[in-house]
Amino acid sequence: MDLRKLTNAAMMTAMAVVMTLIGVYIPPLFVLFFLIPAPIAITCIRSSESYAIASSFAVFIVNVIFTDIGTAFTSLFFALQGFVMGYLISKKRKASETLIDTSVVSIFGVIVIFYFIKVAFKINALDQFFKAIDMSTKEVLSIYQGHPNFSAIKSNLLTIEEMLKMTLPVSIIIAVVAVILINYIIIYKILKTQRVYIDALPPFEEWKMPYVTGWIFIGVLLYQYFLKQPEAITTNIIVLLSLGFTLGGLAVVKYYLTHKLNMKSLAANLILVFLFLFPLTSWLFTIIGIADTSMDLRKYMS
Repeated sequence: MDLRKLTNAAMMTAMAVVMTLIGVYIPPLFVLFFLIPAPIAITCIRSSESYAIASSFAVFIVNVIFTDIGTAFTSLFFALQGFVMGYLISKKRKASETLIDTSVVSIFGVIVIFYFIKVAFKINALDQFFKAIDMSTKEVLSIYQGHPNFSAIKSNLLTIEEMLKMTLPVSIIIAVVAVILINYIIIYKILKTQRVYIDALPPFEEWKMPYVTGWIFIGVLLYQYFLKQPEAITTNIIVLLSLGFTLGGLAVVKYYLTHKLNMKSLAANLILVFLFLFPLTSWLFTIIGIADTSMDLRKYMS
């Protein structure tokens, strides 16, 4: 038995367990719960796959003892997500391939978990989510019950409620990808301090949506335009691609600020956040992102 690998695995397992318990019992630090994949992935890379699997189930068992079965299975999901990332990284896969493959596996895992919960515990997770939205809407409406514009407020809230329900699939996808992306960045930075180098993600200002996504977006918009009412599949596609194009537009603008105007990265980021908060400029970022898929706007700034 390699003592160095065992020590590394023990440290990473302890870190994952502590992060899990802190995230559960200290609500302001709940975000730590979503960082479980990082130490498990590092265990897989620095020790071995078997150590990573053992660490994943150690996290699960501790959560069964100190929390509840639902939280335990959620922690196991994130731990296995870390195992997939660590395995792919150890096989020298590119950063983009690791993110895509882990996202696909994770989304499939979410579907399996929802099905398992429904079969084993007779709980429909989606119905619970919809009921929570309904309750929140009713509580907000009760606050505005005597407001002069109550009918308009009610109409807007019901529209938002319906949109939240319709876009649940894309919301799950975005959340899964965001968690994987953040954990990959953390893994890269931690391993770099240990002089273990993995494929780095491209700088944000070089992010760009694939060419074909622009045509898909235009086609879906035209299809949606001729429908009498919004359709769940097309709405989710539009939301997902819109987010991607917005990020692409932000990347183009940051490239211009940092390379053309020689602005510091921090100052450029603050400007982007400020502009993103306004609806008009947010739409402009989306349009820039769509144009960038075919025109490669950065070449005109070189």
